[in-house]
Amino acid sequence: MQFGNIRYDNLKAAVASVLGFTRRRVETDRWTAFRSHYGIEPFYGTPGIEGAHEKGGVEGQIGWFRRNHFVPVPEIDSLAHLNMLIDEWDLAD
Repeated sequence: MQFGNIRYDNLKAAVASVLGFTRRRVETDRWTAFRSHYGIEPFYGTPGIEGAHEKGGVEGQIGWFRRNHFVPVPEIDSLAHLNMLIDEWDLAD
């Protein structure tokens, strides 16, 4: 099952080394096992000046989602209910 993409900066727990000024990385073994288990396709930020705007874009998207869906704090019955709501919000956005 494929859940989608996760955009992130060069997370030290995931990235053993950056390969030049590209999106290619050597990943840690544990990260590769984790993302393979959950069907996550990695999408790394571009290093250097060319990718400087990407981290802010990711943080901005997270802030927008939080402000639009978690303020006020939603009332939920369970974690499964919250996950269902997040999936619905994600599809609607």
